[in-house]
Amino acid sequence: MERVIGIDLGTTNSCVAIVEGGVPLVLPGPSGQRGFPAVLGIDEQGQRLLGQIARRQAVLHAEHTATALKRLLGMRFGHPQVRQLSEMVAYRIVPGPSDELRVVLRNEPYSVVELVAAMLLDLKRAAEAYLGQPVSRAVLSAPLSYTDAQRIALRDAARLAGLEVLRIIADPIAAALAHGIGTSEKRAQRVAVYDLGGGTFDFALLEMSSGIHEIRASISDPFLGGQDFDRRLLDFLVFGFAKDHKIDLRQDRTALQRLRDAVEKAKCDLSVDEQVTIEVPFIISTGTSEPLHLTRTIDRTKFEELTEDLVDRTIQLAKGALAEAGVEPTSVDAVLLIGGMGRVPRVQKALTELFGRQPMGGVIPEEALAIGAALQGAALSQTPSASTTFELSPHHLGVLIGGGKVFRLISAGTQLPHESAHVFTTGRDQQTALRLVILEGDSDLASECRILGEFVFSGLLAAARDNTEVEVRFFAAQNGELTVTVVDLREQRREQHTFRLSAPLLSGDTDGGKSPIGSYELEAQRTDELSRNQVRTEQLISDILGMLPRAEQAVAGSELGLDAMRRARAAIERARIAIIRGESATLGDAKQLLERTAAMLRGVTASIR
Repeated sequence: MERVIGIDLGTTNSCVAIVEGGVPLVLPGPSGQRGFPAVLGIDEQGQRLLGQIARRQAVLHAEHTATALKRLLGMRFGHPQVRQLSEMVAYRIVPGPSDELRVVLRNEPYSVVELVAAMLLDLKRAAEAYLGQPVSRAVLSAPLSYTDAQRIALRDAARLAGLEVLRIIADPIAAALAHGIGTSEKRAQRVAVYDLGGGTFDFALLEMSSGIHEIRASISDPFLGGQDFDRRLLDFLVFGFAKDHKIDLRQDRTALQRLRDAVEKAKCDLSVDEQVTIEVPFIISTGTSEPLHLTRTIDRTKFEELTEDLVDRTIQLAKGALAEAGVEPTSVDAVLLIGGMGRVPRVQKALTELFGRQPMGGVIPEEALAIGAALQGAALSQTPSASTTFELSPHHLGVLIGGGKVFRLISAGTQLPHESAHVFTTGRDQQTALRLVILEGDSDLASECRILGEFVFSGLLAAARDNTEVEVRFFAAQNGELTVTVVDLREQRREQHTFRLSAPLLSGDTDGGKSPIGSYELEAQRTDELSRNQVRTEQLISDILGMLPRAEQAVAGSELGLDAMRRARAAIERARIAIIRGESATLGDAKQLLERTAAMLRGVTASIR
């Protein structure tokens, strides 16, 4: 029987696994290493480079080497996350047809789906080389926060790579399956899944029993991961070198890339060793003297000091998700660590302090998702009709009600297929029709959700308000279709409409250019203001992070100054959480605080010029 492979397409590293004799096995990379660097480059001859070879090219040709493609998959050019990522990478991101993304390498534009397909093909070939037989079927893991558009793009990339996707399984579910949870328990278990990868942080609270998997709460920060930990250590070394030699290594792309590689290795080593020595010989030449070398010994305590606020941010986000679900940390039955940063002792300690129990062991954190996907693939290949995991609703689904609110019928993370219904009444006397606006999003405000569609249900008997009852029933299928059935309970007359999940963003340009509901124009305007505030806040965060190292150098030794620096970092964390939550009022307050913080830091850094 042909094997089904499990794939975790990572931001920094990808992983592929199979099941042999009921036991999952993670396949080695081309050089024997565990995992495949999620990097793709184009060389001077126009040939594609993948994995470790592409990563090596990035030392000299970072602008021709694509990283973090997982974040771009299924995104549109105007999305704030794309704008922020474009400021962090060396390659260019440009708009293509229909606002789809194009990555420019060696002056040639490539679609993100095409590049991701090349990475998946590399994983497919590795599996075929190991097994000695063709592979054409796979189960892929994907972040819980992935929209339907992102899942479709992932399927398209897999199809280009010659893979039939049997299922896209949510990362937290894959992690639980890898740890043997959710397959045979009679009593439901509460499981906390803490996923800190190379570029993103995700936290989910699951309730799992045999065949039943429910997402109780989740939260995601797409710009918090191992790369941020690397950056803290990198900045420390760069400013230390500048202090000793009056040379800014950030101005030399090759020197900076070599130092990045050394920092990443040091971070990994510090998860095992109490201290490491970072050595980069001949890191730079001044042209007037012998080349300079960088040598610095870093202990684990210093690394934890540099990154303490990053760990704390993940804990605060996890606490927020637990509070939203009304669950106390101590009532959680199991804590799972996934992602490469799960190896970091400080992360493990912070989770133990939060939940009062140690994270489960037995599975290497960065391999858990591929293992879970492979186990699901093995189950599907044997008994396709007896699957234990369904795809999940990527967002809340509901209808518009009074006050611009959303009445939720299906929650994000609900296993699909799923059906839910609610009985509504008319809102005014003598009402003979209802206008139903179907919404998808992560907020209870209609202005912050997408309109999937709308229709008018007419022919109701005129009566006093609240006397006419109408049932609205949602059925969400695994193929991304949402069927909405409306029933007049008095006359037993019904009407049915079907919509696709993840329609275009909310705008006033529906119904022939007319606003479907009088307040929608104002609400669309508010959404635009929220987007502007997000962009401005992200820019302020970037500016402040650029000024902080010099400011901290300026106030070294001053307790009052150091306290101001701590408050500056706290302002950044507050703003990042506000961006994730998408709350207009909170975001506005956070933006004002950042503006005051930036002004303070400009004054401090000006004093050391």
